[in-house]
Amino acid sequence: MRSSWNAGRSHRGDRPLATIGIVGALAICFLGSFFFSGQPTNPFFDQLAFTPDLSKPWTLLTYPFSVLVGRVFWFAIALWVTYQFMSDLERRLGAWGMALFFFAVTLLGGFGFFIGLQLFPTPSTVLSLNLPLEVVVFTWSLTNAGGQIMLFAVIPVPTRVLMWLCVAAVVIEHGWGSPFVGLFAALPLLVAWLYATDRIPFMRFGAVPDLTPKKEQKRDNRQFDSYMSDIKSRERERAEKERLRKMFESSLSDEDKDEKGR
Repeated sequence: MRSSWNAGRSHRGDRPLATIGIVGALAICFLGSFFFSGQPTNPFFDQLAFTPDLSKPWTLLTYPFSVLVGRVFWFAIALWVTYQFMSDLERRLGAWGMALFFFAVTLLGGFGFFIGLQLFPTPSTVLSLNLPLEVVVFTWSLTNAGGQIMLFAVIPVPTRVLMWLCVAAVVIEHGWGSPFVGLFAALPLLVAWLYATDRIPFMRFGAVPDLTPKKEQKRDNRQFDSYMSDIKSRERERAEKERLRKMFESSLSDEDKDEKGR
């Protein structure tokens, strides 16, 4: 994956902790569903899958982790895409910001889909990881305007085209029964667009609360203090060298004057 955007925030850590955590949780849920796949009930899938009547309201947040065991190849690709795009986006948002963003668009997607079904009752597709993942890729494309990715390492796809492909995928995939349901499911795309383009008051993109653990903060402060101390020490050394140089030049000038006087 190649892009013109390289504006990472190294002070928030080099490892994409939120992305690793979400990918790890997806893998654990897949293994749990696989383990219970031959049983009469599958708690990993049944308790996490979205319920259109919201009889299990927590599924508004857990449906991305309801992985169908029979789709091993799709799941492997989804994990790879999730890691690639989320880890890159996490460099802008930070670990906490990425986690909050992922679950916020997950909640908005589930809520929009539920409202669409209430207004336009129709047989619908099952909500899955596809929805928040498509929003993540959409946001990444939006913040990398002018870049491109290499699809299958061969086909160049501009990020503007990728962004509209994500929009089409959300609307079509979740609007099989009724296109209007697909439009309601696209609610997180609208919010992500407003957020990524700084159109939401008091919510600048990437400006998340500093929730860094105290130990990490202290370590960062020590590193910064050490860096500033080195700079001041070098400045003092330069000032001292400059003072000695001037003294040396002054002494040479005095000797020349004495020789001329003789």
